[in-house]
Amino acid sequence: MVTAVAITANAQLVINENFSGFTNGDLGTQGGWVQLGTGTDVQIATTTPLTYAGYTSGFQYAVVSSTDGTDPRKPFSASVSTSGNKTFFMSFLVRVTNLPQLNEGPDDAITFENTANGTFPCRFYMREDNGSSNDIEFGIAVGTANPEYTTGNFQYNTTYLIVIRYDVVSGADNDDAYLWVNPALGAEPSTAIATGATGANQQNTDEVVYGSQINAMRIWQTDEDDSPDAAYDGFRVAAGDNSAAAWATLSPVGAPLPVQLTSFNASEETFGTKLVWNTEEESGIVSYVIERSTDGKNFSVIGNVKAANLRSYSFTDAQPAADNNYYRLKMVEQDGTFKYSFIISLKAKLTTNISVSPNPVKNFVMIQHPKAGVAAHIQIISATGQTIRDIRLSANAVISNVDMSGLTNGLYHIVFKNGAEIFSKTILKQ
Repeated sequence: MVTAVAITANAQLVINENFSGFTNGDLGTQGGWVQLGTGTDVQIATTTPLTYAGYTSGFQYAVVSSTDGTDPRKPFSASVSTSGNKTFFMSFLVRVTNLPQLNEGPDDAITFENTANGTFPCRFYMREDNGSSNDIEFGIAVGTANPEYTTGNFQYNTTYLIVIRYDVVSGADNDDAYLWVNPALGAEPSTAIATGATGANQQNTDEVVYGSQINAMRIWQTDEDDSPDAAYDGFRVAAGDNSAAAWATLSPVGAPLPVQLTSFNASEETFGTKLVWNTEEESGIVSYVIERSTDGKNFSVIGNVKAANLRSYSFTDAQPAADNNYYRLKMVEQDGTFKYSFIISLKAKLTTNISVSPNPVKNFVMIQHPKAGVAAHIQIISATGQTIRDIRLSANAVISNVDMSGLTNGLYHIVFKNGAEIFSKTILKQ
């Protein structure tokens, strides 16, 4: 018991970011993020959440693109002094759709930062081996050194768990960095396996003079040729006087979710719209707040149902909007924290067609479609008939968000395919 107290007393969790409760679209300054740079902002989406067994993530996630866009910063909850030896652990989920190749000199994707002097002591990289779409490599670097990469063949459109350790060591060029891909989370990962197919490391190399603190992390979208197209979620950063303290505080396994939502549906009734949701393992939840939106982005509270350890709950919206109605649940825990459910739409469940919004579109288009089956997908087809993108949908999805910011201006066909069902809409990209 004494040992456990000593470990936690010398460490702190300085970032715990699942993007819960954020509004879809531009990240902006939601959740305390600080906007830096200009151009396309990092996007918040809910279409296909990132999940990894045993690791806590949310329904919402951040999407970066290969563009000269914003490079948002997330300040730590408290600055970490580096006047003595320190260990940082960071963990997060990543799913990549496109990467710069090795010979294009990829830019860093995520960094630690001292905002006082604008230095970046530890950097995370991603790249594709030249011409090999089945060879994604993850890299780590100290200061200004060239990154060291994994040698394993990781793939696109797959969610990976990344764990990074950064050791601040007194003296010049003594800091060390380690990276693991999909490590076991039951115990602190060994530095001895931070090499080869699933790991990388860099030691005693080109540090930057980052002063007496590290106080933020940063996500980068620096260049259309050298930046990734990727989704992130579940950022956790902990710092401690030693690696054991930092790892114990990081707690990447995460606490069990207080409630598991197994279904959430809407149906038309005589006196309004009836919402029904089923749960498992309900523990620590005090209430379900029902929220409604007419655009799938801006929600307002319309009701509250007290948690009572039931397997099924219902609520009737007596005054639904005349056109589109989107619903979500805000699941409130005993300590006041909360998580959001996925979004459902009554019209989407009953429609025999699809709708797109906005039209014309500049960046993200929201596509409302029938309930997706296991093989459902959306295609973006040019006016000349060329398939530009083919996007596999999550089963049961009824709303999908697609980034069209990188496409040239003109007319496109949005085609939804779901078994024998095929629906299409024409959209103007501006």
